[in-house]
Amino acid sequence: MSDARPIYALIPACGADADAELALMAQARKLADQRGSAAHVVLAGQATANTLAQARAAGMDHAWHLSVSATMQTHQYVDVFDAALRTPGLAEGLCNALLLVISNPDNEAFAGALAARLGGAPLGRCTDFAFRSPDGLQAQRSAYGNRLNITLSVDTGPAVAAVRPQGVPAGDGRPTEIHVLDTVDTRVAYPVTALPRSEPHAGLAGASIVVSGGRGSGEAAFATLYELAAKLNGAVGASLPAVDAGWAPVTRQIGISGKYVSPHIYLAIGISGTPQHLAGIDPHTRIVAVNKDAEANIFNVAQVGVVAEWQSLLPALIQALDTSSAH
Repeated sequence: MSDARPIYALIPACGADADAELALMAQARKLADQRGSAAHVVLAGQATANTLAQARAAGMDHAWHLSVSATMQTHQYVDVFDAALRTPGLAEGLCNALLLVISNPDNEAFAGALAARLGGAPLGRCTDFAFRSPDGLQAQRSAYGNRLNITLSVDTGPAVAAVRPQGVPAGDGRPTEIHVLDTVDTRVAYPVTALPRSEPHAGLAGASIVVSGGRGSGEAAFATLYELAAKLNGAVGASLPAVDAGWAPVTRQIGISGKYVSPHIYLAIGISGTPQHLAGIDPHTRIVAVNKDAEANIFNVAQVGVVAEWQSLLPALIQALDTSSAH
């Protein structure tokens, strides 16, 4: 098997999200098969037998494990991964490798810093990849609030991309070589002071379901949105106009001037769907839109759309959830 442009799945704080980590390894395996190269996973954290079993299930050629503290910060992960990638067995393919991380704010900061350390190309959040002979790489990503798709080309050097992994491994049963790496010295941790949360509701970070309100929902809707989000184990978001109106705190704002979210489902209530707002939603997220305006732009990007007043739909949905949980 050629080692041209091998695929490396990088997993800081392994074990934090087992399903996403398994899917990332499966994506690395798939891309390696397309390229005819090796697939490696580099794990930092307290790897368990289950974690290594996942590497085997995903069909990784090699799994490299660094045992590190669970409380490491981004710059410290950069130090340990930089050292790991320069060890024999990984360093040989690094010059033309594609390195993947799971897309989330911490990992994206890590990916950018690691690319700078390696002298590589930081590709940001990517949706697809294609390989050109002999070692060229093309990556697809969205831009301008998801209004355009752009193609990034990399001919030489490592490239680091954040992806939202999809699917499960094929389970071809190939053997995986397990390697244990030596720990390395890192820069000291930055002093961090934990502040108490200013509100009792779940935060947006890592939420798999987001229930978001906009100008069309009105202030009265947000009490219902919080109730619905709690029943769905989700979090509440808001558009810029809703935040400007004082209906939700700025920590809930989603969009180009707010937060970027990547839930599995985004329930948009009274949101028109401006490009500025859609820029804050991962392109892979399934959008369910409720709006009384049948011409609202949000319906052009939603997988499910309902033309209705929230006052009639959301209470019925909450009641249905209560009935379902009772059984």
